Amino acid sequence: MTAVQVVAVEKRFGGVAALDGVDIDFTPGINGLLGPNGAGKTTLLRIVATVMAPDRGRVEAFGADISTAQGRLTTRRNLGYLPQEPGFHRHFSAFDFVDYVAILKEWGDRKARHDEVRRVLSSVGLEAEMHKRISQLSGGMRRRVAIAQALIGSPKLLILDEPTAGLDPEQRLRFRELLGTAAAGSTVLLSTHQTDDVAALCQRVVVLLEGRVAFSGTPGELAALAGGRVWTATTRDPRADLAWVTSEGMVRQIGSPPAGSTLVDPTVEDGYLLLAGNPADRTADVTP
Repeated sequence: MTAVQVVAVEKRFGGVAALDGVDIDFTPGINGLLGPNGAGKTTLLRIVATVMAPDRGRVEAFGADISTAQGRLTTRRNLGYLPQEPGFHRHFSAFDFVDYVAILKEWGDRKARHDEVRRVLSSVGLEAEMHKRISQLSGGMRRRVAIAQALIGSPKLLILDEPTAGLDPEQRLRFRELLGTAAAGSTVLLSTHQTDDVAALCQRVVVLLEGRVAFSGTPGELAALAGGRVWTATTRDPRADLAWVTSEGMVRQIGSPPAGSTLVDPTVEDGYLLLAGNPADRTADVTP
């Protein structure tokens, strides 16, 4: 079942193509978006969230064409959106801000709305801070306020742009647990630089490079791209495309291993790094 369909979408800013003929079908579950800065992830999410219109191409969400006024309205009523840089009224409390967003989402009944605001703020661990001004909250707490507003009403389509940015390791683990619950029955588009979040959360991952889809498949399939091309040694090999010293003091290397190398199982990060660093290894879609 396709929940969101992106067909031949293009978007340019001046002479730069942020998206260059992107075709993706997103299905229910958690869909991860990986790619370096400037790859087009945020532009794509903003288009699907109806914040921005593409120059060319078509986007449908649950059968609604978002290029039409009715399609945008239908999509927005089913949408929870966390932008990369959410804007806050710093004199609002966390409760006031999320309540304001709930009003915009047409929650007219005051008691039901306030119950929902308390629910989503509690779900992100802000029970004790919900009546503090946003200007008094830490960066990680403000990020959690932004996540809370996206969860109002358990939306069918949840778009999260770098949701774990600014969260400490414990908060990131809590977010994973929360998203696993909140995403039940929903379609989630999750942009991140954290490959371990993708490995832990996502049923599917899409890699965008230079405005194009370089990979679409499961996290396991992305890791498998680096199969037989990751090894460890005591020193760096000149044939390695990438290499770094691990916590055990060994050099983990990606590239063309020499004969007799100690190969290791590839990770999602290995597959992504190999794909991003070697255009010849790029494939448009490995999904069967």
